Amino acid sequence: MPFLNRLPTLALLAALACATGAASAQTAAKPTAPLALAAHSLTGAPFTPTQVRGKVTIVFYWSTACAVCRDSLPELRANLAGWRDKPFALVTVNVDPNPTDWQAYERILGQTQAPPKGLLAVRQDTALPAPTKLPLTLLVNAQGQVVARYEGRLAPEAWDGVADLLP
Repeated sequence: MPFLNRLPTLALLAALACATGAASAQTAAKPTAPLALAAHSLTGAPFTPTQVRGKVTIVFYWSTACAVCRDSLPELRANLAGWRDKPFALVTVNVDPNPTDWQAYERILGQTQAPPKGLLAVRQDTALPAPTKLPLTLLVNAQGQVVARYEGRLAPEAWDGVADLLP
């Protein structure tokens, strides 16, 4: 019976653990902080933030070794397809230590799905440090300024932010 006396406390602790684990950490970025990203595509073409200027953009940093990251990619693509007629872009930024892991993933994905309009799949240049926590999602306004940063699971607030920024 002592266990039954502790049941309400255990239930409260479990609820708190679930609530904090499901949420991603958001930090407001200065609206004037420009997106700083040096990357390249599968073909080696350089990516610069000016390529998405004029579009609201989600920048998603991920790794093939991160299960949460891989699990988020279909949702990202689905939402991108839903906004295909809006000035919206999705930049998926791979940070794998070994570039062949990313290349193999993109090659396999390319055999089953055509890249949707507005998707830029790139790999961060190795001279830049990878984010300390993955996945990392940045919300960028049409002027190229980072307006929100989310660490961990893809936050619904990121999509709310996209909707608020779109014309």
